[in-house]
Amino acid sequence: MKKALKLIIISLLIAGALIFIIYNFIKSAPPPKIAELPAIAESPARIYGTVEPAGREVFVSPTVTSQVTQVFVREGDAVRRGQTLCTLESSVELAQYRSALAKAESARKVHELSEDTLKRNKDLYENKILSDYDYTQARLKEEVDSLNLVVAEKEAELAKARLEQLELKSPIDGKVYKFDVRLGESLSAGDNSRITLGPKELWVRLYVESFWMDRIKSGDRYKIYDSETNECIGVGEVIYRNPYLGGRELRTEDVRERSDIKFQEVILRLESEKQTVPLGLSVVAELSKKDNR
Repeated sequence: MKKALKLIIISLLIAGALIFIIYNFIKSAPPPKIAELPAIAESPARIYGTVEPAGREVFVSPTVTSQVTQVFVREGDAVRRGQTLCTLESSVELAQYRSALAKAESARKVHELSEDTLKRNKDLYENKILSDYDYTQARLKEEVDSLNLVVAEKEAELAKARLEQLELKSPIDGKVYKFDVRLGESLSAGDNSRITLGPKELWVRLYVESFWMDRIKSGDRYKIYDSETNECIGVGEVIYRNPYLGGRELRTEDVRERSDIKFQEVILRLESEKQTVPLGLSVVAELSKKDNR
């Protein structure tokens, strides 16, 4: 019994000594260094934006709903101003135009006859061979025929305009970015979702939070990444900074929380080796003070 008690006391003394030694060792050791957090102002800023044609897209749509009869372009084609993209069913409008032309031609011939008659009657009237009444009648008929000709020509112009509405043409020199049109299908009036044109040059439009504005200068160049795949799609050069700040309302998951933040609109000219970059692509520009030239 005494022997066991002695062993217990010795064990307690040894344990106490070990605890004392460890405590003093830890106390005398230098405190661990805390890594310094990078300054927010020095860290790269990832700014989101979208790809768009220089000057934004141009949407082409018919003014009347009709069926597609001919297609002349496809997506990716370069087009000139006034170039025909496609034509729509126009048999009725073509018949109306031809009828209006025939009426205008008939009115022109009638006016030529009345105009010639008036000239001859004028000579007779001046030589007092024709009465005032007959001369006045000839003059009035020429005036009526002249007005009828003007009306017929205006109707022909209107019929031509209606016919031309069924021939969709490019309003700009540029590129066909979207052409969702097929033979035989119907294009609805005012449908801007089917045909999209734009300049060949692409822009990236960014909305930069006011905190980062001093980092951006005209001529700065930044790498542009696909926001989903993180693939580098090219380099953007700052060509425009909107002098005005705009507010954009941001909400959190809590519908009661809202933050109105000031942003500056910035335009970058996109230089990409990729053959096709989709319009509306969500991209990211990493704005860093290092290597931005």
